[in-house]
Formats: sequence, C-alpha cells, structure tokens
Amino acid sequence: MVMLFLEEMKYAMTKKNLPLSVLKALEPFVDLQGKLFTIEDPGKGLLHAKDKDPSSKFYYTIENYEIAKDGREIFSINYAPKDERDVKSLTIRVYRDDLPKYFSMWVTTLENYSKVKSFFDDPVLESYENEFFSNFEFIEEDAETRPFRTTQILQLDYLLEQVSTRLIEMVDDDNREEVESIIAEINEVRESLPTRSQKWIAEHISKIYAKIAKQGIKFMKEFWSEGKKEVIKNVVKGLIEAGTDLLN
Repeated sequence: MVMLFLEEMKYAMTKKNLPLSVLKALEPFVDLQGKLFTIEDPGKGLLHAKDKDPSSKFYYTIENYEIAKDGREIFSINYAPKDERDVKSLTIRVYRDDLPKYFSMWVTTLENYSKVKSFFDDPVLESYENEFFSNFEFIEEDAETRPFRTTQILQLDYLLEQVSTRLIEMVDDDNREEVESIIAEINEVRESLPTRSQKWIAEHISKIYAKIAKQGIKFMKEFWSEGKKEVIKNVVKGLIEAGTDLLN
C-alpha cells in the first residue's frame, strides 16, 4: 500500500500537490457552511471543520489519504465527539465514498446538541443574540462565504475599536472580569474581519452585543439605542463614510 501522509510534506499545500481524484473527493466540502460549524484552514491536512460554539472542542478533520493497491483512495479522518456516549475524539480510515456519510453523522451530532435542553443553556443571552443579529441585512447572496468589502471591514473595525474604548471606560470592580472577556472577544473579531465571512462576523458581533446587554441597563443605554443599532445596518449596507464617529 502506497502511503501519502500530508503532515510529512515540507512545502505549502496547493491544489496541484494533490491528485485530481482526491480534489474531486473533497469538492463537495468546498465553500461548505452550516449554522453550527465553520470550515477552517486545514493547514497540512485536507479539511478542518469546527463547532461554531466558541466554548466547544468539537471538530471534524480529514487528515490525509493513501492509495490502496487496488487504486482506491482511503482517507484518515479524526473527529470529536466520537458519538452520543463519548465526547472524546476518534480516528478512523474510510473509503472515499464514505466521506459524506461520516461528515453528516458529525453534523447530526452537533444538531442534536443544539436541540437538547440543559441547565447550561442561557436563553436570555440567546434572545439578545437573535435580536441583534436581525440588524444585519446582507446584500450579497453568498454572505456565508464572502467577506465584507474593504470599506466595510474598515468601518466595522473602527466601530469595534470605539466599543472597546467605551467598555474600558465603564469597567469597575463588579464587572471587570466579564467586560475584559468581552473586550478580548472584540479583539478576536477585529483580527478576523479580513478573513472571515460576513455571516461569521455578524454572528460573533451579535454574541458580543448580547453579552454587553447582560451587563445591565447602563450598558444597554450606551450600546443598544435604536440609533446605534441603525449604524450596524448602514455599515453592512456600505452607507457610512470611513472615519465617522459610529457611537455618537
């Protein structure tokens, strides 16, 4: 059996480093997006998907492939959770035709987690997230895969910078840990603006504003007024000029 392990490759991975048959096997996963997962840079692997929940360690990876003596491709996949009874990871080798089946099984597990009720859920936070997300009116049909335009990225970065500055001014001994955590999330989103899809950015900004709202009425008044929410709509539509004070 001829073994072709990608982690041993010393060069940058490009499509022409791989056989056409392998690229065709992976083609159904190109630009694949879902409500519960994102497709990430696979590094030296072939595919890496992860749970959208930032607190989750669930993922699905196609690590490498090998060509059997009969010419069939066999792929090594690693994913977590293993199943409904075990959250640990599992590594198995599957034939090309079975790749979609195992990925669908993993996605189904994520869906079941999202449906089950538990004491760990925060319905208040989820309600705020959904309310704020409604402010995003996407013009492009492929918002799940396309980034914002450069002008919008700069505006969103400036907006998030202003939010961070205001939050720092509102820190006290009672809210310090929560507010500093929110600021750290803002920094992560700012760094991701050029490389993430519009939908991903919108979802994560909504999570940030939901956590801000949970800090209390003072924070709601500062960040959740109708005028300030309207700013988000106009930034997404590209109707605000760069350099505008977005919070006043």
